[in-house]
Amino acid sequence: MRISIVDDGKVVNIIAADDLGLVPSKYVAVTLEESEPCEIGQSYDAAANPRFFGDVPRPPQAWTAYEFLLRFTAQERAAFRAAAATDAQVADFQQLAQAAQEIRSDDPMTLAGMDYLVSVGLLSSARRAEILGL
Repeated sequence: MRISIVDDGKVVNIIAADDLGLVPSKYVAVTLEESEPCEIGQSYDAAANPRFFGDVPRPPQAWTAYEFLLRFTAQERAAFRAAAATDAQVADFQQLAQAAQEIRSDDPMTLAGMDYLVSVGLLSSARRAEILGL
């Protein structure tokens, strides 16, 4: 049988086991119905229908500098180059992004740079999320 392991209302694992006694007592073990959808990261509420709900967090993504910059449109890249001439923070983010070996969607520097681009109107919040794969 499939068993969902729940910790503090969140699914932390899904296992196949015939014995609920295998699950440490600090967790809630929930036997899943045969075709009941359940994913790690979802919330669990025994009284809800469905019992498992909510968006599943996406794993962080990583790109080379080239791959990351290609996620922007040509017009967005041109706007960044123009803004970099007068805005030191845009110039710094652009330079760091070009020099990076890897750019991660969950890196604080990446997020701060993307947030800054939104704050100065070079990107919309929706476009930020799209580029970061959120």
